[in-house]
Amino acid sequence: MSTAHLLLRKDLTGEALYATRAYWPEDEVLRFDRLVWRPVRDRYTVQHPSGGHIFHPTLAKVSHACEPNCRVSFRERALVAVTPILPGEAITFDYQSTESRLSHPFQCLCGSPRCRGWIA
Repeated sequence: MSTAHLLLRKDLTGEALYATRAYWPEDEVLRFDRLVWRPVRDRYTVQHPSGGHIFHPTLAKVSHACEPNCRVSFRERALVAVTPILPGEAITFDYQSTESRLSHPFQCLCGSPRCRGWIA
């Protein structure tokens, strides 16, 4: 899948991806076939279940949310919607769902009633 239905724009967190079309649960939002394995974690990598760290330039722009609208599927090598996503909504996943620890912990600004506050 291309990123034709995703828009990169600035927001409170820096740059983030936004949907330009609707997605439904289990829709593939982003495919990350072409990725780079990095020797150490950094703020732009996602931890693979094997313990390694992958980098994909578009996946690196997906924002964190404590109640995300997507999940990372390593089996499918895709970001998959878990809730309906409307055009104009930020594309998000829970960074702590893939990381044993973050290289750069941060104060969460997701606004969810279930926000954990500090993401480490």
